[in-house]
Amino acid sequence: MRKRGWSEGQNLVIETHASAGDPARALELAKELVARRVDLVLAHNTANALAARQATGSIPIVAWCGYPVEAGLTKSLARPDANITGVASYASAEVWGKFVELLYEMRPSLRELGVLWDYVPPGFPDGPIALKEFREAALRFGINVKIWTVHSERELIDALSAIERGKIEALVVSASGGIHNQPERRARIADLVARRRLPVITDLAGLIFLSANCALAYSPDLANVVDRLAHFVDRILRGAKPADLPFELPARFNLAVNLKATRALGLEVPPTLLARADQVVQ
Repeated sequence: MRKRGWSEGQNLVIETHASAGDPARALELAKELVARRVDLVLAHNTANALAARQATGSIPIVAWCGYPVEAGLTKSLARPDANITGVASYASAEVWGKFVELLYEMRPSLRELGVLWDYVPPGFPDGPIALKEFREAALRFGINVKIWTVHSERELIDALSAIERGKIEALVVSASGGIHNQPERRARIADLVARRRLPVITDLAGLIFLSANCALAYSPDLANVVDRLAHFVDRILRGAKPADLPFELPARFNLAVNLKATRALGLEVPPTLLARADQVVQ
């Protein structure tokens, strides 16, 4: 925002509130912001954007979300509803199918794929939409896919036990939904991955990628996403209407390869895959 002429404490006031994945808390916070007549609400994730939409039909909302049309935030990406626009990370991009493709490239013999998924409602109301993409992509590659949705500690333990006993040959682990990010849960996932020598892909090159023996990460270019969100905020604060600013998809996705993890797991990274990597962890 500074490079666009805004300076906090001078011509900009920023208030930050966290809903901790609780839609009721998100709605409560959104209503508080509306009562204070803020000029704009910036919503991180679909649930928070839905809460903001429920709280106001007039205050502009800039959202970073997953599937705004399918989740009911707007009827159109190109022609947003009256007071909301932003960046849609996954809409129309078939990103999750790319995860299957990358694991297949890493292990061409792959026939049994597991998905360990904690982007679950109510905190992530559009999470199940992505699971359809996994199933469709797996079908194209002749791969069987087993999905475990993880709401709780008990469900995570049960899922890891099933993966341990089963025939899973590679794994997708969602990176920032909630329970997977807790240190003791990451350690359990890392232990399983090491014992089973599983190639794992996650959707953010962050804590899980680095600490859970993940081989790959594939995610929107976060610097670009933040810059585009700032673009929307700047345009609206200068008088533009959200309805005149189409939702955008990320300009690019980054591929990260964790060679430290692949060496520990005894896995080979195909040179073609390594050549496309935007980030390599040695």
